[in-house]
Amino acid sequence: MKKIMQSLKSILIISTLLLFITCSKDDGYGSNDVYSGSSSSYNPSSSDYGNTSTTTATVTQYNLTVTAMTGGSVSTSGGSYDDGTSVSITATPNDGYEFVGWDGLNSSSSTITITINSNTTIQALFNQIQTTETTSTDTSIFNADLIDFSYYLHSSLPDEWVAEFNTIMNNLESTIPALKRSGFPESMNIYAWNNSVPSPYTDPNGNSMQGASISGNGTDFWMVLEIPDDEFTNNSSHRYSVIAHEYFHVYQHSMSPSFSVGSDGEFNNPDAMDVKWLIEGSAAAFESLYIQENYGINYFEEGQSWGVEADVLSNPASYEYYSKQDNNYANSVFMILALVKELETVGFSTEKAFQSIFKVFWEQDPKNSDWKTKFEETFTIDVDTFYQGLASYSTDMSLIYPSSTITVQNIINDNSAITEVNIETSSTETTSTETTSTETTSTETTSTDTTSTDTTSTDTTSTDTTSTETSSSNIWSGPMVQFSKEDGSDSSQESNQDRITSNVWITRGNGGQIFNIAKENSANKANSPAGTLWAKGSIDNIDNLTFEPFRQAVGQPKAVVGSDLVLYLVDDDIYLSVKFTSWSQGQKGGFAYERSSE
Repeated sequence: MKKIMQSLKSILIISTLLLFITCSKDDGYGSNDVYSGSSSSYNPSSSDYGNTSTTTATVTQYNLTVTAMTGGSVSTSGGSYDDGTSVSITATPNDGYEFVGWDGLNSSSSTITITINSNTTIQALFNQIQTTETTSTDTSIFNADLIDFSYYLHSSLPDEWVAEFNTIMNNLESTIPALKRSGFPESMNIYAWNNSVPSPYTDPNGNSMQGASISGNGTDFWMVLEIPDDEFTNNSSHRYSVIAHEYFHVYQHSMSPSFSVGSDGEFNNPDAMDVKWLIEGSAAAFESLYIQENYGINYFEEGQSWGVEADVLSNPASYEYYSKQDNNYANSVFMILALVKELETVGFSTEKAFQSIFKVFWEQDPKNSDWKTKFEETFTIDVDTFYQGLASYSTDMSLIYPSSTITVQNIINDNSAITEVNIETSSTETTSTETTSTETTSTETTSTDTTSTDTTSTDTTSTDTTSTETSSSNIWSGPMVQFSKEDGSDSSQESNQDRITSNVWITRGNGGQIFNIAKENSANKANSPAGTLWAKGSIDNIDNLTFEPFRQAVGQPKAVVGSDLVLYLVDDDIYLSVKFTSWSQGQKGGFAYERSSE
């Protein structure tokens, strides 16, 4: 029993000691743990094991840089901010300037709040507000009837381009004014920039502007001109021609309310106007004429270098739709130029033909539901007949290039009458004795040989007709005369014209066939040079030759080099020998020949 009591006493003593040791001091875990930085792991190496002190977490900071381009200011220049800090910034334009956006931030709001989570640099963008009244050199042309334009020209554009832009707009507004009308905004903003920078402008819906277009939201319309950077590097004419192209669409809008009606390019809205080849072909042909007139560049060649597709001849109706591929509208331009040629054959001058296409047709306010009727009313030929006639054309557009001497002002201001021509009647009823001075006007030189009361018609100039009237007095057999026109030379210059008589001045544009600039402004494949007939063969065998218009007589002009030809001057009743010695290809416009003299 004693041993038992001793044992219990020993156990009690040991238990008391254990209890004392366990409860004597905090074990170092829990809220008084020692940490290093933001680490969540316990740090056993602390020299103050078991104490109650802590350390503060490190906060990252970032730099904000805010600047303003010329034309305004910003509320802060930035600074160093803790990660997650929100900073409000306001951009304020100076007088005469307007805020347009932020470089480095996709926002068009002048007051923004950004959260700093990285080093950030942004710049407020401003553009000088320019109106037509302040940029024009001829303020007399501007009045309350003209659409008011405001220019937003980004600093990324070269000064040279900005200056040329102002010149082009002044020229266009004075020669082909876009007038205010009911249902179309009286003012329009023009936004332009170099695509080497991110789009600095956003539309009213908050979308970044891009491309080149006339855009709208049903209430407002605006012009977008995103100029590719490589066009400045390569001196592409398109950097300027696109201004004329888009302006022409404004001109169409100003004349035709149907232009402003929502459409999808697929004729689903009968009150809209969706015929692509007429819409875009007109604009692209207009820009080519503008560049040709003002810069001396054949933009029909440069701009339509993609070439004409064969199906435009076999299925031209497909080009009514915007879904039809048409690189740079080459096929649509071809159809416009072919329409000009068709109009010339029914009595339109070249200027009157273009005027009817550019202006008169759109003044009729054509719609998807009635455009074919308006087409026939304007052009005196129906659409189906025109389409069928295209099958006889070549895809070589150079054959129907307009003259380099034609001007936009003459097109828009042309007041000449349309000479109605009945081709079948004229070929049987006319004689050379009926030729009058009035019949050598420009209105008739582009029609089917109306310049000498149709004595140039194939039907009236057969071998029998010419051979019975030939004599030694009207055959030139004098010394051979050399004539040449250099590549790229101006056909309007006298030195580049072979002035055979007062009625016949032979020259050639930059491409295409020869024409008689004394009576026509450009080459017409069907009957140029006006007032002349040609035959292959020797003048010694004249009685057995058949005389026809140049192209019918010789075929491809390039193949005629070295061949003996006889030229008949219809109005002068003169025959002479001709032999071509060179014919430049590739739209160069050069040629040379030798001919007999009086």
